[in-house]
Amino acid sequence: MKAFVLLLMASSICNSAYAQDIEQSHSNKQVDKTQLPVPNEKEQLFYLQRDPNKNTVVYTLNKKNGKIDEDNPVNVYWILYEEDGKRKGLSYIQRKFAYGVHHRKLAENEYEISLTSCKRIPLRLAYCPLSKQYEAFTSINDKPAIVERIFVRINGGSLFKPNVDYIELICKDSESGRKLKQMIPMNE
Repeated sequence: MKAFVLLLMASSICNSAYAQDIEQSHSNKQVDKTQLPVPNEKEQLFYLQRDPNKNTVVYTLNKKNGKIDEDNPVNVYWILYEEDGKRKGLSYIQRKFAYGVHHRKLAENEYEISLTSCKRIPLRLAYCPLSKQYEAFTSINDKPAIVERIFVRINGGSLFKPNVDYIELICKDSESGRKLKQMIPMNE
């Protein structure tokens, strides 16, 4: 009964892209991740792409009066490439169960952040001397890395329990700028 009520709530507040995602998340449709568009947004930290389409979730630095907004340091929204590149905020369900961000202040202008649906990948928002801007950092092979892209391979499942095969982090070494990748299997 609870699942039915949640599904009913979800369907009543969904936008068209989200409704499309719900319908497609039950299929095994997979995208060619090498052919997906690359967003280039102002204050972009990183972006997330996943099956079943090319719609993209973008994570940007959120500022208030020229400083990081301490209450909400990361802004998250869709670029709906399936709908002519329209920008749209996350729905309540998307924020709370999938693509939203939790944060905790560590120091002045430094935050620990995690994605709602993947808390096991720790991220740190901080200033980077290499790029001279704020970046989202993680660790790959015990080296600090700047997160550029997250790709999630989904292989069927349901709306609230998609079958995630793996998460791929595409980063760059924070000192050399060299590209780094890490594949995190999820079905083990």
